[in-house]
Amino acid sequence: MTTRTRWAAAAALLLAGALGIGSAVAGECAGSDPARKQPYFGDLHVHTLYSIDAYFFNGLNGPREAYRFARGEPGVLPAGETDPYTAGRQIRLDRPLDFAGVSDHSDFLGDWRLLCQVNGLLPIGVNPVCNIVGSYLRNNVTSIVNGSAPPLFYVLTTASAPAPLTVLPWADELAIADDENRPCQFSTFPGFEWTSQYHDQMIHRNAYFNGRNRPKDVPQVAKLRDITAQTATNRDDDWRLHDWLAKNCDESAGCQTMSIPHNSNQSAGGMYLPRDPATGLPPGRAGKPLTLADAKLRAKYDRVIEIHQHKGNSECGVGLGIYEAGVLDRNCAFEPAKNVCRGLVSDPADCAAICTGNPEADPDFCRLQTAPIYATGVCQYQSRDGGSGPDAKCVAPLDMARNILADGLAIDAVLGVDPQRMAFIGASDTHNGDPGNVGEANYPGHGGVLDSGPRTQLGYWSCEGKIPLRQDPANVARCNGRSFQDRARGYNPGGLAGVWAPENTRDAIWGAMQRGETFATSGPRIRIRSLALWQKPPADLCARLNAGDNPIDRGELAGAVMGGDLPPRAGSATPWIVVWAQQDPGGTQPGLPLQSLDLVKGWTDAGGQPRIKVFDRVARSSAAVEPPSRTDCAPRTAGHPERLCAVWQDRDFAPKQRAYWYARAFEVPSCRWSTQQCVAAGVDCSRLDRGNGLFPASSPMAGYEGCCAISGGPGNFRGRNTFHTITERAWASPIWYRPGAGATP
Repeated sequence: MTTRTRWAAAAALLLAGALGIGSAVAGECAGSDPARKQPYFGDLHVHTLYSIDAYFFNGLNGPREAYRFARGEPGVLPAGETDPYTAGRQIRLDRPLDFAGVSDHSDFLGDWRLLCQVNGLLPIGVNPVCNIVGSYLRNNVTSIVNGSAPPLFYVLTTASAPAPLTVLPWADELAIADDENRPCQFSTFPGFEWTSQYHDQMIHRNAYFNGRNRPKDVPQVAKLRDITAQTATNRDDDWRLHDWLAKNCDESAGCQTMSIPHNSNQSAGGMYLPRDPATGLPPGRAGKPLTLADAKLRAKYDRVIEIHQHKGNSECGVGLGIYEAGVLDRNCAFEPAKNVCRGLVSDPADCAAICTGNPEADPDFCRLQTAPIYATGVCQYQSRDGGSGPDAKCVAPLDMARNILADGLAIDAVLGVDPQRMAFIGASDTHNGDPGNVGEANYPGHGGVLDSGPRTQLGYWSCEGKIPLRQDPANVARCNGRSFQDRARGYNPGGLAGVWAPENTRDAIWGAMQRGETFATSGPRIRIRSLALWQKPPADLCARLNAGDNPIDRGELAGAVMGGDLPPRAGSATPWIVVWAQQDPGGTQPGLPLQSLDLVKGWTDAGGQPRIKVFDRVARSSAAVEPPSRTDCAPRTAGHPERLCAVWQDRDFAPKQRAYWYARAFEVPSCRWSTQQCVAAGVDCSRLDRGNGLFPASSPMAGYEGCCAISGGPGNFRGRNTFHTITERAWASPIWYRPGAGATP
């Protein structure tokens, strides 16, 4: 940044503060120190009733309610499975977040409220036409949330595309974000979600804004000619967003923006496409090879990728480690959105080690076999416009962030720019307007009436009959196409975004994301940071990090922090990586101690091909790691540390090869949210009715059938209790190395 640019930015910030939009100049917060950054936690993927889907799932919480919930105020959720507009459940975070952003879908943003309630003049839920539409969307929600939708959904969104109906709701979003911003206490970021999901491929990004002169409206993915998904194309949808941001957010006028890809794990091989061996480049616009100009455009806006959220983990996946020389990383079995372990001969070899057939030991996803929504195959070929396959909604190796980053190194070698260089965050993707509500205990769901209790969350028997009144899931003789619906159980509560910043202001948080000094968590507020140096770190470095002191930030040591590049190499030195992590200190309940730290390295080999290697347990607890109690889910914490620190040297370093390193920190095992519900309810699966596979309607266990591994058929149903544990974790953003370079491109 030049001196002139710094003065211009400072002037803009001072003006913003004078005009009362909630911004703060750097260093305004009492006690802040640029050389002593603090960890801040937030949620940057939040839907409210301004989103077309959330309006009909939970019409109670708008953007203002969402920000206030994030600040620690109580919130409400609907009760029951049919009425999204009547409050029935009380919720509250055990401690406030530090920042949050609302990202309602840009298509039809706020328009249901505008049309159904005459912009809030009418009570919600009284318009009969809107109630019919809402019932239709709720009945087709499985398709909508998994990357496709029934034709009427596209008619509803595309028919309104040419009309400027979103201007007023977007103005509300901007004003509310500014009103609820509290410099030095709580930072807000207005944004929207760009939701391209034609042909069962989620190519989604959240766009956020900072500064002044923000756009006056939001873009529409849908176009009038896209009246159904069958006539639409998603080939250039990501470029359409980047072009829109470049046109509508003028940096010279003080507007700042970024786009955050998410749910690459649900893109069915559509978000990141393989490189052509002939050019070394993936397809870009119109399917032609990626250009240098577009590589720069993507690198400018895609600064961060969301790798963990409600609809699954996107770091890595079982059977998808194409760059890992056949070495199984068991930690890639964590909360996947898709299951490629279907018990078929064609399953990836890794599946046999993960899904063994024992419901008491296997991860929960192993028994979720609904195809193709959950169970599918690995993509053998990839393309947009639904061209991946052969399995419908397949999952591709390049749907995983670890591989995406490694492929970016190879693209950088061709173009001199890495369009896939991104930092990590986690998020919730809640559609309840409750940012940060990501705890496993008492998880209320994220879809309002769609997952409001044990039946809808854990699973239930359903019929495919055309006349529901004549169908009865409890009567196998009167239930055509009877099947067990357990899609919601495959979801998880989501994660959080973490940043290291000198203070809690919009500009400080934004700056951390821009430079990549971020981290992701699977829910707990674990702190993690990593450093890289050319010289062996001083013996007291871990102790200094424990005390909150970072000598690289203070300029005492030459090196890089998360998101940065190693400075130019001196002599024949090899990198030293330092990883530090601290457990979640806890809120109303204590946090759990740590068991280990991992390092993951990606690089390009001498032939320019990506490679990945996991260095597991570079630091670990000296105590034995044991599962939680099967009686009450109490975790086994004795002897495990609050903090871990690792000092590791990369002895395989090759100075001519591009590389990245990122770290993971793991808690001791705990019960998954679904297991916690089952244990708390005292479910005994041996008491399932052998005739219909249900608990008696009069039993307190009714609705908890999803706790059971159910086998057999009518007259011979059997239930077996399951017990699924998880290892909560945090991911530090990568540190980078580019031969002959010491600055971010």
